[in-house]
Amino acid sequence: MIRLMNVLLVDDSPSFLKVARELIVALPCVGGVACADSGAQALDLIGRARFDLVLTDIAMPDMSGFAMIRHLRALDDPPQVVAVTLHEAAEYRAAVLRCGAKAMISKRRFAGEAPTLIAAMWTACASAA
Repeated sequence: MIRLMNVLLVDDSPSFLKVARELIVALPCVGGVACADSGAQALDLIGRARFDLVLTDIAMPDMSGFAMIRHLRALDDPPQVVAVTLHEAAEYRAAVLRCGAKAMISKRRFAGEAPTLIAAMWTACASAA
């Protein structure tokens, strides 16, 4: 039986969360999508449920995405993490990857890049299982 991905979206923008959730929930490899509007809320959800993938904003008021990524990477069985940001500079991407994220997606290109990236991550997980 093929297991679908459970995804957590973390962003302080309600409009981005709404659009991103609608896009991701429609993907055939996704079984469920939860949303958090802050780092604290995300950590609470992660403490109560298992997520295969966390898509997190980098610039949030209560906790930076870098801090979120470091926290997630320290878990015993960490989810895959993708940074989502308006910052597109190569140095920023390098910092995100050094922090432990698997990838970075620009919010400007989210609708075009996220479905392909999520499907590839799901395929890699299904192949490893």
